[in-house]
Amino acid sequence: MALSTRIKVPLPERGIIVSHNPKRPYVYKVLRTYRNQKGQPTNDCKSIGRLDAASGMLIPNDYYWEAYPEGAVETLPRPDAVRSIGASFLLAKTLEGLGVSGMLEEALGKARAAGVETVASYMARRGNVIDGITDWQETSTLSGQVKVDPRAASRLFASISHADKMAFFRAWAARQDGPRYLAYDVTSFSTCAEGVGDAEWGHNRDGDRLPQINLGCYLDQATGLPVFYTTYPGSIVDKSHLASMMAYNKDLGVKHATFVMDRGFASTANIGHMRRHKLPYILGVESRHKTARQAVEQVRDAIAEMPNRLPGGVYAKAVKGVFWGQPATLHVFHDPVLREQRRSELTRAVEAEEDQLAQLAQLTAKQAKHYRRHFTITLAEDGSFAFERDWDKITAAGRDAGFFCVLTSTDLPSKEILAVYRRKDAIEKAFDDLKNHTDMKRLRTHSDETTAGKMFCAFISLIAVSQIQAKVGPVLKASKQSASKKDVLADMDKIKIVDASTGRRLINPATKLQRDILEALDLTEEGLKAHAAG
Repeated sequence: MALSTRIKVPLPERGIIVSHNPKRPYVYKVLRTYRNQKGQPTNDCKSIGRLDAASGMLIPNDYYWEAYPEGAVETLPRPDAVRSIGASFLLAKTLEGLGVSGMLEEALGKARAAGVETVASYMARRGNVIDGITDWQETSTLSGQVKVDPRAASRLFASISHADKMAFFRAWAARQDGPRYLAYDVTSFSTCAEGVGDAEWGHNRDGDRLPQINLGCYLDQATGLPVFYTTYPGSIVDKSHLASMMAYNKDLGVKHATFVMDRGFASTANIGHMRRHKLPYILGVESRHKTARQAVEQVRDAIAEMPNRLPGGVYAKAVKGVFWGQPATLHVFHDPVLREQRRSELTRAVEAEEDQLAQLAQLTAKQAKHYRRHFTITLAEDGSFAFERDWDKITAAGRDAGFFCVLTSTDLPSKEILAVYRRKDAIEKAFDDLKNHTDMKRLRTHSDETTAGKMFCAFISLIAVSQIQAKVGPVLKASKQSASKKDVLADMDKIKIVDASTGRRLINPATKLQRDILEALDLTEEGLKAHAAG
């Protein structure tokens, strides 16, 4: 509900709650008090405005006039307000240009779609802590735009159903026709909340000792944009969820796609599932696995010959056969530069372990097992031991250094397989943006409903951030300018307007960097001025 800082009213004496935020203390009218299922006192309340700390008066919102129709009014002169609108303009126009705005409106309706875009833009600029959204709107968006306070954001999150999300995903997945490569990977998000049903203990990628939920995501390698995600319990391992993820393809209308995955998804069950359902794949596999090892041994001696050399100095041989129980092609790659890096790492690891053993007087059987990777360990009954380097094992490890394997059901040549597989890293960068740029490493929600809705808003934010990176990055690189996604948005926020009684205007013209950013996204300074004039 909109606030007007030109109007102040006396603070009601009873029946109100003032929030503890010292910068933006909001005032709520208590509608009902009761005890919850645990017998704890609680209440239903609704915002009536914000406390003006200097005067002790209330800056009312629209609902105040419904709750207190006879309230006294003090009208104040309208001050000039300075707003930083460049980043919010860029984010809004990016989503509009991609068609996301229209798809959201079709799936959610106009009001909720506007709310999702507002929250997504806030998350792209400020992160995951929704408490600051009111302050951001008052300083970084045009006055008169849709307003979302923290409580309204929670209601918005809870209102977004699975059907709502799928309506958007179907439209978004259909935006690009024809063959494409979809990278698929999984990440996880930690939470301290007890009300998130899917939060379970599992392999935590960030090292947090907390329950987590898992998120599986498709990313279009051609555009660098995320296409679809789903969440599932944190205790389920990545490879076990692949069939469930692929079941969404029919719902989404995903056709003519080749799925690109890392070796964590390699299993007999998954490879069999992909073949039975005629889903083309490019899948990293562990070269030391016995199924792949035979192919590596088959080509080892001849792989580093000139006919097998690819651009960049990597050598490759394709081996057709039956792998993990299915007919496929295994591409064996050998990277001499990677080989020397791995051998140097191996040498340092052996030397470090040797130093550790030299300083120990006793070893347990468990410790001995660890060191036997590279050493021959002789244990005595009293725990004392003797050791020496096991050169057969060290030589075998060094011999395999630089080899890696990719399994595929396609007929693509090794050169194309390598290029496609390496582009898979784009989804890991997207996860990094989601966790660090958008600050979603911790969920900061307390129920399944708000968690699902907030994750959807974060996904919309990720689409905008990914598009800005894809379009602006190459332009800045070509002009020998360096700017991260955060730098781009921060620089755009240097574009300020004066919002006064005489109208709105830009304080300064756009800089060259700002014009380059706008141009990369097919935007103009004139369009920005028109937006500012509102």
